[in-house]
Amino acid sequence: MLGMLKKYTIELCPEVNGKISNNGTPIENLLIERSLTYADEEYLDNCITNANGEFSFEARSIKSRLPGNILHEPVVRQVIEFTMDDNNSEIYIWATNQHDITCPAICKSHLSNLISDIRNEEEVFELINLEAPEYPLIVRSNCSL
Repeated sequence: MLGMLKKYTIELCPEVNGKISNNGTPIENLLIERSLTYADEEYLDNCITNANGEFSFEARSIKSRLPGNILHEPVVRQVIEFTMDDNNSEIYIWATNQHDITCPAICKSHLSNLISDIRNEEEVFELINLEAPEYPLIVRSNCSL
């Protein structure tokens, strides 16, 4: 019963740093959007790439009582994307579901240095989650992971 009263820190996303290019040429002034979802709450923010095509987001955490409920399975959805003006389709730099209240080390490692080229095809990667091997990190991305 006491576990349901405690507030837990949910790590929605660590600090993100990345770079966007077009065949190696940095893309300036591109809107990058981040969507983080936990339970029924969604957190949205965005940034604009600089002259070097670089972008960043601060780490984001929240407090919640949900992990104290034995019937609750914690899942954090992370999406970082952009839309090119010429085709109006969203391109995923990073899209995954994290199955814990803390971000796995492999996730932190990749999110600290996302290198995206708009010419890359999106792929689905399965990353080994050393902290919880039963939950590999399935990532959809146009980065080389």
